[in-house]
Amino acid sequence: MRNLAILAIFAIFVSKGPSMPNARPIESHQRVPLTRFHNNTGEFLDLSTRAPVVLTSHGRERHIIADVAYFRHLEDVAAGRLLDAMSIEAVRTADMTDEDRAAFEAARPTADELANDQWDD
Repeated sequence: MRNLAILAIFAIFVSKGPSMPNARPIESHQRVPLTRFHNNTGEFLDLSTRAPVVLTSHGRERHIIADVAYFRHLEDVAAGRLLDAMSIEAVRTADMTDEDRAAFEAARPTADELANDQWDD
């Protein structure tokens, strides 16, 4: 009966819109020396609308130029508005697809994990 109650109140989260497609480790972004940036500003400003660009000085990271949407996303996360920044919404269990239900069942801890308090919540 307890499992049934958990299923009844469960809400699965699905994406409301595109996530940050270029969100990846800073080491994977293009690195540009400041001198080269100053000589080709327009080129790197255009590039930064697709992915952040790391500006370096003497090989050290100094600045990052990025699209406004990317920066706002980071600000939302930093301000604790993580759920808004993730673009997710709750879906009623009655509206879950078979794929959603299968994913939920696959993530359910086993009886042994529950008994030993070893499941990943």
